[in-house]
Amino acid sequence: MGQGSNSSTLRQYNERVVISAVRKAGVASKPDLARSIGLTLQSLTRIVDALEEKGLLEKSGRRSVGIGQPSNLYQIKADGLFSVGIKLGRQNIEYVLSDFAGQVIDKASHRYKEPTPEQLIDSLSSGIEVMLGKLSPAQRQRFVGVGIAMPWFLGNWAAQHEMAPDIAQQWVDIDFANELEQRLPYSIFFENDCSAAAAAELYFGQIKAANNFLYIYIDTFVGGGLVLNGNLERGVHSNAANLATLPVPQSRLDSQSNTSGWDTLVNRASIATLLRHLQFHQVNIDNIADLADIIDDNRALVHDWMQDCAEGVVFCIMSCVSFLDLEKVVIDSQLPTFLLIELISMIKRRLAAMPTSNLFVPQIEKGSLGEDAIAIGGAILPLYSHFAPDRTVLLKGGVPDRLQQK
Repeated sequence: MGQGSNSSTLRQYNERVVISAVRKAGVASKPDLARSIGLTLQSLTRIVDALEEKGLLEKSGRRSVGIGQPSNLYQIKADGLFSVGIKLGRQNIEYVLSDFAGQVIDKASHRYKEPTPEQLIDSLSSGIEVMLGKLSPAQRQRFVGVGIAMPWFLGNWAAQHEMAPDIAQQWVDIDFANELEQRLPYSIFFENDCSAAAAAELYFGQIKAANNFLYIYIDTFVGGGLVLNGNLERGVHSNAANLATLPVPQSRLDSQSNTSGWDTLVNRASIATLLRHLQFHQVNIDNIADLADIIDDNRALVHDWMQDCAEGVVFCIMSCVSFLDLEKVVIDSQLPTFLLIELISMIKRRLAAMPTSNLFVPQIEKGSLGEDAIAIGGAILPLYSHFAPDRTVLLKGGVPDRLQQK
């Protein structure tokens, strides 16, 4: 690699660092950025001016400090780039159309049950076109791609009673990522669903001063993400913080039949378990979106699940902080907000009662993106394929090699 190439690579990296710093600060002056990043003011000025010329940063007022000329303030230019983020869930697809500032311009969802790969590919194709129809022709020129946040091991849905075995086998047999890339005329990026949600919280969330945190997302199943030193830790197989299989004590719910003495977190802290518990007690519900219709008459059953879930999550947190030194644990969910707040309160009370000798128990906080977290995480993927300072994060764009069919 020649000297010119090295210089170009360094410039691109510094552009990524500047964009990340501006995003975290909200607004910042050139002197602010130079100090925080460790560049000379002269070098920083060249980078900011170039990003402004590219339409990625814009001026946002001026600030006077002491004697001298006021400093221009800069912020992310929201219409600098656009992307579509998709949450490929077990009961629905969620779409968001996002700008470069992480603002959701539009969103939509489509519910299904036991989808085949071909059905989902058709749905994705039409859903993306609907989202792109919201952009003007000029905005379409700044569209950079589609990010899909999805669970790995799709064929395992049958084991969780989410899908018939024959349909699950279709998911095992197909190279889903390759099929999508062949069908869709856009750049496609993939990431594990809960890792993508953790990245969304890191880059676009409202959690303050969180550079080292465990992220727990309670969805149809439970999953997680890990942020260390301000970067998403993906792991060797893009599966770091896969919390679903974490061993936990056996559930106390009468709807759970496990008698081994140990269980996994997915069977205690997941919406699928809540729905099965309600169905076990003859409550007619098969989707979390219908919870509001039945909760008033079945509050005790929901409370039983919440207690069982909280105990499982506490065990998970105590296990993780035994080998991870974390500032926070961020918990988010598709649950209604009032239930999530109550669940987090239960978790905090139980943690406070635990013996914590030789451990630093992290703060527990509610995530700030809620049901949109995973889809927003998907929208980040194409944006940060070009503009993430950590080149190991969100850039490889693809289902892990060992999950691909050979």
